[in-house]
Amino acid sequence: MTTTATELHRIESLIPGIEFAKAIELFAAEAMLHNLTLEEITSTHYRVNSPVGMVEFLKADTEAKLVISAPSQEALHLVKESIEHLIGHIDVNIPPQMVWSGDFTAGVHPPNFLEVQVVRTAAFSSNFIRVTVAAKGIERFFEGGLHFRLLFSKNLGFEARWPYWDDKGRTVWPEGDYELMRPVYTVRQFDKSAQTIDFDVFLHEGGPTAEWAARVNEGDKVGLLGPGGGWIPEAEYLLLAGDETAIPAISRILESSPAGTKGAVIISVSKKGMEAPIPLPEIMSLEWIYQDTHGHDGLFEAAKQIEIPEVQEAFLWFAAEKKTAKKARKYFRNEVGFKADNCYIAGFWEEE
Repeated sequence: MTTTATELHRIESLIPGIEFAKAIELFAAEAMLHNLTLEEITSTHYRVNSPVGMVEFLKADTEAKLVISAPSQEALHLVKESIEHLIGHIDVNIPPQMVWSGDFTAGVHPPNFLEVQVVRTAAFSSNFIRVTVAAKGIERFFEGGLHFRLLFSKNLGFEARWPYWDDKGRTVWPEGDYELMRPVYTVRQFDKSAQTIDFDVFLHEGGPTAEWAARVNEGDKVGLLGPGGGWIPEAEYLLLAGDETAIPAISRILESSPAGTKGAVIISVSKKGMEAPIPLPEIMSLEWIYQDTHGHDGLFEAAKQIEIPEVQEAFLWFAAEKKTAKKARKYFRNEVGFKADNCYIAGFWEEE
């Protein structure tokens, strides 16, 4: 679904400290990474349309004015946060904050924020813990996106304080002892009658969310931001490839796909014995790749070997370490022929 500006909530801001041409160059490259296209309307007007909202770039003297339009406050905020995250990582001399005007209310929590209560935790394999949370209003996480951000105190001895909007439309995050962790997780399962969602935490040494999941108690409060990012692909043939961090999303996709869907699943884990239960349909294949012998790129190399019957009728879903995902994107988009509408390729984490 695409969106048009006449039916939407709207905010705008200048991008400070960067010329229009440079902004267009940077955002065109970023759009491509997310399987989107920066469309030239005129030489002074560009646009990116996505399922959640529209971003327009208008030339204002030498700078770029950014206009975001979306069908809801939640979607508007999701797009705005994504834009601000990108600008914060651009290697040019840009002041860190933008000044927004438009449809927002200062002093309130972001519209995609929800405080939830931990109902239970349960280990379901040697390297995953399933966490169940509940809240009134959690039903929006049942659809509209596979992923969300989990918010909890970095310092587990301090009660969490949640973000809010200031009068310039910027999200104010707690600092110091009240700083929050904000990892991204996948809605693994949901229960409409109980108003709960489940998400799976991968256990690995030094992982702050793994430490949190091992210590959290029933009744503890945490925050969710979302939903956003990806949905269940629909195709006659699925090629699903990912490392441990992608197992929850791959499992959700497999359970949600229609009966009769064909395809192949490739999962990379650190070593033998670290496999997890996968709800694999009988007509799909599963291959495990071990990083201790093949490295992170072993996943990409294995995916290249899959014979895909008809690329136009297939969907590629690939998620792994950022550099591996970049190689996969270049190969499957440029050489195999997958397009923006039948592939999802993402870097879920970055190796230091």
